Amino acid sequence: MPNFNRVIIAGHLGGDPESRESGPTRFSIAVADRWKDGNGEKQERTNWFQVAAWNGVADSAKKLRKGSAVLIEGSLRLNEWEDRETGEKRSRVEIVASSIVFLSKKAPEQTDLEPAATPSSSRRKTKP
Repeated sequence: MPNFNRVIIAGHLGGDPESRESGPTRFSIAVADRWKDGNGEKQERTNWFQVAAWNGVADSAKKLRKGSAVLIEGSLRLNEWEDRETGEKRSRVEIVASSIVFLSKKAPEQTDLEPAATPSSSRRKTKP
């Protein structure tokens, strides 16, 4: 059986991306699950995902800001390390982004990220 590691999520940035001289650009994304419970009451839960972006994808990520709506495509990776203070083993699953699509209608400071097409915008007729 072949291996397959691919994830696609869409949500909003929880804060501005953080970069260091070496290593990836990191940020978190909030993705809301919405459903109705057994009583028909609307419920909502927010899931937080950590994202790491490298190279050209990191350059695009650096232009995002807190609250930006994005679609992230990438793969899952497990990071493991020892806590410096306690010596305990720690781990975290993060998404390594292979592409970022900007979904917000308005994109300040984002000249090289293209907003995703929406069905309504693709049907609009423009005057010549």
